[in-house]
Amino acid sequence: MTGTPQDRNEQKTQVQDYFSRTAESYVASFSHKAGDDLKRLIELGEWDAEQQALDIATGGGHTALAVAPHVAQVMVSDLTPRMLEKAREYLLSQGVTNAQFQVADAEQLPFPAASFDRVTCRIAPHHFPNIEQFVREVVRVLKPGGLFLLIDCMVPGDLELDTFDNTVEKWRDPSHGRSCTAEEWQTFFSEAGLQIEDMEFFRKTHHYDDWTLRSQLPADEKVKLEQFILESSPRIRNYFEVARRADGHLDSFTNDFILLKGRKTGI
Repeated sequence: MTGTPQDRNEQKTQVQDYFSRTAESYVASFSHKAGDDLKRLIELGEWDAEQQALDIATGGGHTALAVAPHVAQVMVSDLTPRMLEKAREYLLSQGVTNAQFQVADAEQLPFPAASFDRVTCRIAPHHFPNIEQFVREVVRVLKPGGLFLLIDCMVPGDLELDTFDNTVEKWRDPSHGRSCTAEEWQTFFSEAGLQIEDMEFFRKTHHYDDWTLRSQLPADEKVKLEQFILESSPRIRNYFEVARRADGHLDSFTNDFILLKGRKTGI
């Protein structure tokens, strides 16, 4: 999963290139801006007005916006400077006054140990080359007893479905690394010293035209990817709820997401 240092650096460069090009579309993205998953993250957070929070790989800043009213300060971070600047513009336009902004690699966070009461990361780790290292960094910067609230796309524990999902995601966005299984996430958390207090699953439907427009997928690749999805096995089409429009073109498909709440153990 982690590859060589050169592979990991190349993936991070791809991520920065991708989100530099698509920053505005992610700020505007409805599926990132809203959703029951984001509401649930806030419900689980056990917030108070004295807390210091960190939002990793903030993207359009939507999670940071949801967290800000509940804490003293939220540190908003992202690997891509242009993405972070667009998130900053968005948050300030929404009246947020308790945010700070820092370009940061999720696998090498530029913050001292035990700096934050809460850490959030939503719909981002599938871009990280070394997810195990990312989770270890989260634990390092969390205060003892602090919470990590994670949401990300995930794949079933079935090789055929796993392969299909990750293939489609990477085809649409070359900076995609890997969507992990629930079992992999449980291992990452427990090995890093996080006690899982809540694990929930939900599904999201992606409308194909919007989904590929947001990633700026070239027209010829959009056609090829559509054919790949529509010509997949009945088992795959059934699991991912592949839906056609009346004209036969791909309308939408649905995939899995995970929400995890982990508490830093020890002292």
